[in-house]
Amino acid sequence: MGVRIETAGAAAVMIMDWPERRNALRPQDGEEVAAAIAATGEAATSAVILTGTRAFYVSGDLRTFAELSATHTPAEIVEQVYGRIQAMIRALRRCPVPTIAAVDGPAIGLGFDLALACDMRLLGPHGWFRQGWARAGLIAGTGGIGLLARRTPDVSWRLIATHEKVTIERCPQLGLGEVAPGGALAAIDRVVPGHHCRMEREQTWPDDDFSAETARVRAGLICSPQFRDLAARALGTAAPVA
Repeated sequence: MGVRIETAGAAAVMIMDWPERRNALRPQDGEEVAAAIAATGEAATSAVILTGTRAFYVSGDLRTFAELSATHTPAEIVEQVYGRIQAMIRALRRCPVPTIAAVDGPAIGLGFDLALACDMRLLGPHGWFRQGWARAGLIAGTGGIGLLARRTPDVSWRLIATHEKVTIERCPQLGLGEVAPGGALAAIDRVVPGHHCRMEREQTWPDDDFSAETARVRAGLICSPQFRDLAARALGTAAPVA
């Protein structure tokens, strides 16, 4: 299991395939996904489509982050974890063709951030979003605060306060995505859309300093007793002692 790459006309489809954990990602998975995004971006002539088996992504793997909380310092988490996890977001920003998140299952936390990092989000009948981080006592670790603000600046606080499950009915209302149309995506020449995406991203994406600060703050939260307690309760285990 891992990442599979298929074709759909002129588009390259990247399928996250860890169904046993509903695509909850570990740090090492981030490197594999980032490499696949880069490869599909070079191979596609119209677009790169991100999707997943059983789920889009259901956030980072909580058990892994609970273990990191007990065994790593914040500085080690920034260097060893977010260098790998944020590589996926950097790969999407550098992709030379438009990127499309095809969401036909839950996209929570990290999954929501990855969908927001794509140029378009299309939701199938079973697709939905939730920010997820605040419930675990964390902030978005992959630029989600800035990525959400560039799409719909007024929505971020509402999603944190309510933990709303954003369904296909709500996504268009909130400006977060569109209901997936029937039929295959039409092939388009890559040159003009590629330049459009590059220039739009330069104007609207949070910069590298923002991502670095996100990683620093989140790493400190992961190492906090509050996070260890919340993670232990969610996993049904005793909180590890640092």
